[in-house]
Amino acid sequence: MNLTEIRVRNFRSIETEQHLKVPGQTTIVGPNNSGKTNILKSIHTLFTGPTNKLGYNRDSDLTFGASKARTSIVATFDGDPNKDREIYEDLDELHNLQGTERTGNQITLSLYFTETNTPVYSFFPNTKRPKAANQAAQYSRTHIALLNKIISRFSVHYVPSAKRVDQIYSDLLTPFLRKNVATELANHLDKINQKLETAAETINTELEKAGLSGYRASFSLPDSSVEAMISGFDFIISDPKKTSIQEKGMGIQTTTLLAAFKWITRQENLEGKSVIWLLEEPESYLHPALAVQCSAILESLAEEATVIKTTHSMAFIPQNPSLLAGTTTENGKTEIKHFKNISEATSSIRQSLGVKFADFYNLDKMNVFVEGESDKEILLKVLSAIPDTEHPLKNVRSASFLEFGGVKQLSGFIKATYHLLHKEKPCVIVFDGDEAGDKERRELQGFFTNQKIPFEPNQNYVSVRSRFPIEGLFPDQWIIELKEQHPSWFRSFSVDAAGELEPFQIDDHRKKNLQNSLLERAQNETNLDWARKFIQVLQRIDTALGKLDKKIHAPQQIEPI
Repeated sequence: MNLTEIRVRNFRSIETEQHLKVPGQTTIVGPNNSGKTNILKSIHTLFTGPTNKLGYNRDSDLTFGASKARTSIVATFDGDPNKDREIYEDLDELHNLQGTERTGNQITLSLYFTETNTPVYSFFPNTKRPKAANQAAQYSRTHIALLNKIISRFSVHYVPSAKRVDQIYSDLLTPFLRKNVATELANHLDKINQKLETAAETINTELEKAGLSGYRASFSLPDSSVEAMISGFDFIISDPKKTSIQEKGMGIQTTTLLAAFKWITRQENLEGKSVIWLLEEPESYLHPALAVQCSAILESLAEEATVIKTTHSMAFIPQNPSLLAGTTTENGKTEIKHFKNISEATSSIRQSLGVKFADFYNLDKMNVFVEGESDKEILLKVLSAIPDTEHPLKNVRSASFLEFGGVKQLSGFIKATYHLLHKEKPCVIVFDGDEAGDKERRELQGFFTNQKIPFEPNQNYVSVRSRFPIEGLFPDQWIIELKEQHPSWFRSFSVDAAGELEPFQIDDHRKKNLQNSLLERAQNETNLDWARKFIQVLQRIDTALGKLDKKIHAPQQIEPI
């Protein structure tokens, strides 16, 4: 059974009824204080049942100024009468008792709160219930049974952006790990009890020897539960060093927990539950380079659960506008709107927040995008070894270098964002000249050519030495000598008939060794002959940044009236 639509009225900032379609995954975008979180909380409230578990209170949850109105939340579900037989049997019985007939598989459940904050649920808000005593009693019993079946069929997880990673781990992941392990331990309950009895008998024997035979010791599981016996687990991440998740950066912690949501979903699916994740700004603790990966994780999660998230990050916006909803405010009241296309959605975010698109990625005045951490390290160390008195390179020295974990990740980021970034900040992309870098560069050129977006060599991007990785900018003889000294550092290596170096490949596990060796040798050089190719690349980047800066910040011509 799936949630397909939610309608909300008079809940916090939501006054007039607002509709939100829920097609398996939904992303809600909008400025701060426009009601995105209130939409998530209204959905969560619907599934709390007659106990008012979340503590709805008219003083704080009813729309300000709507004292004579009442909060209303209406959900539409769609199910399979074969898989959800018991639910549809109860629904059909309610129809029979009130003299109506079910049409289709959709089920509508409405909730409102009385003046005493009591939740009232109804499947047919505009239909009168039967008045005959026996039918009324049967109707009430069936109504309660159906409500409980639907509510219990769903598992709803609301994860606010303010919640710490350790709280998410202890509140969400640890209980499922306990339950899973406890199920396995339950098969050994007899042996566990035997061990406890043996320990108790030893104590009792000693008590008897001391003349205290009136006292008997025994041990039992906490609350007679194997699960209660388990306190928790250490969550270890290897990178490759094994350390606790708490010792990793916030980005890795968040990414790993997002990945764990799928395992939780599968555990609940095995129990016959439909899972809904309400995620508030999942980008809160992420480095921009991880946003693409986390977005992919949530896409995967949506294959097995309903995922409704709010975001301020372009990286989390789906390419399908039907999966998007926006929030705006009119006189402090929330309105939900839908977008015709992605461009309209992203433009709406930027305008509503009053910031540039580039600000979402914390871009600097000048920016250089490189494939990975090693490219960034090499270029920055080489740059620091080149005296600014000989080569000022003012633009590139003041630029921020952003790495993306590989050329594929860099290419994906550029394809998704460059059409907006290039208008706002000077950004130069650096591609390795090897096969992988060349392939992504050519694909991006074709992509932007079709969109009539400028993506020109030595203006918008710079390629290092043709057919070579960035290490190929060091002197050829250095590479040849390293091959003689450390042949295992290379996956492929060759020289031509004249003894000239040909394109080579470095073993991934030895890449750091080779880079350190080359950089160390460069530091010991007394002149800059070794840096000739690097200087050429850096000059191209520097010139490109300068031209882009002038173009972006050129004073706009005002047409005379």
